[in-house]
Amino acid sequence: MSTDNHNPDKNIDNLTKELAFVFSQLKRIGHVFSPSKDLRQSESNLLVYLTYLCPPGTNGIKVSELSKQLKITSAAVTHVIQSLEKNGYITRTMDPSDRRSILVSATKDGHNFVEAREKELFERFHHLSEHLGTDDVQQLIRILTKSIRFLSTYQDSDEVKP
Repeated sequence: MSTDNHNPDKNIDNLTKELAFVFSQLKRIGHVFSPSKDLRQSESNLLVYLTYLCPPGTNGIKVSELSKQLKITSAAVTHVIQSLEKNGYITRTMDPSDRRSILVSATKDGHNFVEAREKELFERFHHLSEHLGTDDVQQLIRILTKSIRFLSTYQDSDEVKP
């Protein structure tokens, strides 16, 4: 009998299965902003990220840089940007330092949208914090942070790690 830890046929204990199931449930609720009647999830995600990268008063960010930050193609970013621009949430301007480049930034309406959504989000997490209590919240943060660090080592690798 092999003791190879990489054998996919080995029996998986119930605790491991339960852990995997719980993490899969996180994906279902992973979109912590509640659904918007105005924007698709991809639009909302990009707008939130854009407002974090480019607070009011900044020039904006190049599409290529936004694409790199979001880890999606420039074509996908451009598609979402077109929709957000049409709805008045973002604007495109010429980069003053490189007239060939276009900078993208959130409009006042875009920042207001994200601010309202954040208020809802933080209220939801405040209720969760009250429900769990300080000690459990601190433990949850510690355990999730440790788990995310561990699981992120698999993100860019096809190989099974110990």
